[in-house]
Amino acid sequence: MERDKVKPHYILITSMNFPEGGAGANYLNLFCRGLVINGRSVEVVLLKGHAFGNFKYKGPRKDVTREGVPFRYIGFKQRPESLLLKIIEEFVSMCRLLGFLISLSWRPKPYKLLIFNSELQYNIPVLIFSNILRVNAIKFVAEIIDKSEFANSLFGRIKRLGYNINYKYLNKKSDKLLVFSLYLKEFYMQLGYEEPKIIVQPNLTDFDYWKPEPGNIKYTIGYSGAPYLKDGLHDLFKAVSLLTAEGLDISLLVIGDATFGKSLIPSLREECSLLGISKSVSFTGLIELSGVKQHLAECKILAITRPSTLQTKAGFPTKLGEYFATQRPVLATNFGDMEEYFTDGQDIVMAECGNVGEIAGKIKWMISDSEELEKILARGYERSQQLLEYKISVKRLIDFMEDDL
Repeated sequence: MERDKVKPHYILITSMNFPEGGAGANYLNLFCRGLVINGRSVEVVLLKGHAFGNFKYKGPRKDVTREGVPFRYIGFKQRPESLLLKIIEEFVSMCRLLGFLISLSWRPKPYKLLIFNSELQYNIPVLIFSNILRVNAIKFVAEIIDKSEFANSLFGRIKRLGYNINYKYLNKKSDKLLVFSLYLKEFYMQLGYEEPKIIVQPNLTDFDYWKPEPGNIKYTIGYSGAPYLKDGLHDLFKAVSLLTAEGLDISLLVIGDATFGKSLIPSLREECSLLGISKSVSFTGLIELSGVKQHLAECKILAITRPSTLQTKAGFPTKLGEYFATQRPVLATNFGDMEEYFTDGQDIVMAECGNVGEIAGKIKWMISDSEELEKILARGYERSQQLLEYKISVKRLIDFMEDDL
């Protein structure tokens, strides 16, 4: 009888927040919890300090999550805003990363390196050491970041150049890729990366956590997430404007804000004023996960009206799983892989990207046909759970990561 393989230890190196602080942190927290549930050990190395609005990290440099996952900051504990301090943090983090990688020479094997980071200067030494130490380096590729999200400065242009080199060339040097979309899989296959070494997992959701508690519906539509251009909030505003012009009583709740840097809400309020819908739109600002859950349950419909861009084609929204898990009807546009996983009128209500009139029409129908909407919601919940529930999905990812090709 063949002996069972020794289960590897996982070392996750990331520039995201962890275990809390935005969509990236939520994903990684669920991923690590999934590893633990499946009998794997994992530790997290944080390349950069915590950055989530005005929320400050007040814990120690080294800590452990409730599930027993140890994590450590190798740069600053809090991400700085000034350019000088950012440069200092980069230097400190790089030196400590090199020291950590050297220390792996004395670590007992087997272990695997997981990389959730898109910055060239960190990924080069990690991949070099993975080759020297002869350990697997597995890379997460979540999306393609649009150039508009890089600062229009020398520092921003350098970061963008490094990002593009990492995305187009360095990612191919990893042993396996965990990508969030079929678009990304096809992209790397066209670059010559072998298909068996790529797995697509759109995102991860804890359906038990998002199960709603009894409460009153206060808003017609809810939107959750950082309201950047790629998230299509502008089209949703215009759709609300069309509906209110028809005399319909529509209320929209926008949950969230930029996770780092200046608030986006002042410019959004100005846009609402120009459209004449200031009284119809409310903003929560940046809030923690428990607050997001509470507010989503107060909405009749949950919307994600992203445009069709390179960034939306290549990524998959965290909020979609959370919407379904909250057990509210979902309105989405047909960006990215949406039509690969969901069917309009069967398990989701879908509108054409950028078609404000169609978005408004779908909202109007959803308000008026509650019976059919409940059937769509039930099927959508089941479909999304099969696709995104972390307890199911991480087991599949483990099988992929530990399959010796």
